[in-house]
Amino acid sequence: MEALVNGKYAVEYDEVDHIYRSVMATGGLLDRPMPPYYDIKERTMAHLFEYMAKTYEDKDAMGWRDIIKVHKVEKQAANPGEKPKTWITYELTDYNWMSYRQAKNYADRVGLGIRRLGVEKGDFVMVFASTCPDWFLAAHGCFSQSVTIVTAYDSMDEKSIQFIVDQSQPRAIFADSNTLPVVSKLMQKGNNGVKAIIYTGQEWEVTDSIKKLEQVNNRSFELVHIDELKKTRSAANGEQSSGKGKQRSSEEGDAEGAQDAIEVVYPEADDLACIMYTSGSTGQPKGAQLTHGNLMAAIGSAAAMEGDQLDKETDVVISYLPLAHVLEFVISHFVVSMGCRLGFGRARTLMDDAVAPTAGSGRSKGLGDLKALQPTLMAGVPTIWERIRKGILAEVNKQSFPIRTLFFAALNTKWAIVQATGSENFVTKTIDSLVFSKAKELVGGKLRLTLTGGAGISDETHRFLSMVMCYVISGYGLTEVCGVAAVTLPRMGHRLRTVGPPAPSLELKLVNVPDTEYTGDNGSGEIWFRGPAVMKGYFKLEEETKKVMTGDGWFKTGDIGTMNPDGTLSIKDRVKNLVKLSHGEYVALEKCEAVYRDSKEIKSICIVADNGCPVLLAVVEPSHAGASDKEILDILKNQAKAAGLSKSETVQGVIIDDSDWTTNGFMTSSSKVKRREVRKAHNKDIEAMWKKF
Repeated sequence: MEALVNGKYAVEYDEVDHIYRSVMATGGLLDRPMPPYYDIKERTMAHLFEYMAKTYEDKDAMGWRDIIKVHKVEKQAANPGEKPKTWITYELTDYNWMSYRQAKNYADRVGLGIRRLGVEKGDFVMVFASTCPDWFLAAHGCFSQSVTIVTAYDSMDEKSIQFIVDQSQPRAIFADSNTLPVVSKLMQKGNNGVKAIIYTGQEWEVTDSIKKLEQVNNRSFELVHIDELKKTRSAANGEQSSGKGKQRSSEEGDAEGAQDAIEVVYPEADDLACIMYTSGSTGQPKGAQLTHGNLMAAIGSAAAMEGDQLDKETDVVISYLPLAHVLEFVISHFVVSMGCRLGFGRARTLMDDAVAPTAGSGRSKGLGDLKALQPTLMAGVPTIWERIRKGILAEVNKQSFPIRTLFFAALNTKWAIVQATGSENFVTKTIDSLVFSKAKELVGGKLRLTLTGGAGISDETHRFLSMVMCYVISGYGLTEVCGVAAVTLPRMGHRLRTVGPPAPSLELKLVNVPDTEYTGDNGSGEIWFRGPAVMKGYFKLEEETKKVMTGDGWFKTGDIGTMNPDGTLSIKDRVKNLVKLSHGEYVALEKCEAVYRDSKEIKSICIVADNGCPVLLAVVEPSHAGASDKEILDILKNQAKAAGLSKSETVQGVIIDDSDWTTNGFMTSSSKVKRREVRKAHNKDIEAMWKKF
C-alpha cells in the first residue's frame, strides 16, 4: 500500500459529510495486520503471539533488569528549616533476555495456571502492576484462555482501584511489589469474589504485603507467585476442559524439563480482550471495551504506516511507560510482533542519576536503563520529552560561552537545512557528530526514532529534540480507538504542528463546532472516528457511551482538528478547552499550555479561563522553590511574546502552587493535568484575581 498518492496522504472520501480516509484505505479500512509483514488469518491477540513465537523462535524478545539493592541516602534540604529529603538509588543487574519461544511458553503456562485457579473463559483478570515482562506474560496468559484483562495504572489511588474492582468484579488480580499494598487494603474490606492474587517481585520486595494478605479475615483467595504458574504442569489426569480449545504439547519443559499438554482456548475477533480504564482526568475512570479485533486493527495500522522503518535484526525498543496506557500497550505489541527486541525499563531509572554502581564494578555511577539498553526506538509523552530537553539544556548551560553559542548555532543551522532540503544530509550528520554526540549519549547514543503521543508537544520541544536527538514521530490517538488514530511518517520530513494522516483502520469525519470558525466546509471541526479499531463502548456506562457514540458507529473525540492540503491532520485543542473571552475571541487552552511549558522555569501549568472571563490566569508549579508570582508572570509573558501568542493568549495573572503535582492529585496517571482538581483547589483566589481585571 502506497502512503502518498498524487501528493496526498489522505483524501476527502465523502465531500458532503467531510469524511477522510488514508490513501492506504480508499479500497477499504484495514482490520488486521497484513503482508508483507504478517501472515495471520485470525484477528486475535492469542493468534498474534502464536505467530510471533513460530516466526522468531529463539530470538531475544523481552529483556529486563532485576533490582539487586535499594540505597537510601538522606540529604539536607536546600532551604534552612525544611525537612531533609531521602534520595533513593537502585543497584541493577545488566539486561536479561527471554526468547520469543520462551515468552510464548511462559504465557501459555500462566494461562493454564490461571484457569486452574478457577478463572474461566469470559471471566475478568485485573492487571494492576508496573510495566515489566510479567505484565506482558500475564496478559497473554489470559488471552490464551479467552479471559479478558482489566487494566489499571500502577499509580492510581486506592479510591480509583476500588471503583474499578467494584465495577468489573475480577476473578483474579495480578499485582507487583508497588501495587500489592493497595490490593492488601482492598482485600481487608472484602474479597469481592476474587479467587486469586497473582503477584510478581523478589521475596524481599513482597514479603510484608504477602503477610498482610495472608492475614485477611475470611480469606477466600489464593496467593500465587507468577513463577509458580510458569512452571504449572498439566493436570491431565481427569481434568475437564472448559470451553472449546486446541490441545497441543508445549515446545519447552519447565525448569525440571517436564512437558505439558496445554490447551489454548482461542478467542474470537469480536470477543472482549481488554477493558482499559482511562486515568480519569474528569472524574471516575471509564473502562473502554476493546475487542481482539479492535487491537489487531490498530496493530495492523501501525505496521502499515511505520513497518518499513523497523529493522528486526538491529532495532531495540525501550518500554517504560505504563502498559495500562493504550499508547504503550499497542506500540509494545507492534514492535515485538515485527521481531524487534523489547527491553523493559523504569521511569525512575531511565537516567544514571537514580542508579547506583554495582558492587565491585569499579564505576563511580551506575548506568541508567537508556545507557544500559542503548535503544534505537522509544516512545514518550510530552512531559517526558520536555524534561529530557530541559536536562540537555542544563548540561549545555554549564559549558563555556563559546560552546553554548556553537550549540545553538548548530541547532538553528541544522533546522534551516532540513527545512530547505526536506531531509538530512552529509552536513547535518557532520553537525550531529561534532556538536550533538554528547547530548545523544544521555539517551543511550543509538536512538534514531522516537514517538511522542498522549498529548500535544510544543513546537520548540519538538524542534529541539528532532535536531539534537533523532527524528520525532508525532502520534495522535485515544484509548477508545486503540491509540492509533494518526501518525506522521519519516518520509514527510521534519514537520511541526501535524500528527500525520489518519490511520488506515479508521475513517475521520470533521463536524462543525457551533459558534466557531471550525466547520467541515473549512476543512476543520470536531474529529469523529469510525472503523474496526473503535471500541464497543464504556463498560457498564450506557449513558456515557451514548454521549460519545452515534448509532451509526462514529466516536466523538471531543478534539478539534484541521485537515491540511496534503491530507495530514493538525490538532487544535479540545472542544471543552476552547474558551470565548469577554471581548469575543476564542482561546485554545492546551495549545497555550504547550508553549508555556517550554520555559525551564515551569514544571507544570494549568491555564484557567471560563467563557466570558476577561483574561487568562495560570496556576503554576515552578521548577524551583521560592519563585514569586510576579517572577513567574514575567517569564510567561516573555515566553508568550517569543512564541508569537496574541494578547488574548497571554497569561495576565499567576497563582503559585509549589506542591508536587504528581502526588497531590493534580495529574492523571498519564501525566495530564486535572483541570477540575486544580480549579477546585484554587477557585477562591482565581475568582478574586479575575475581579481585578
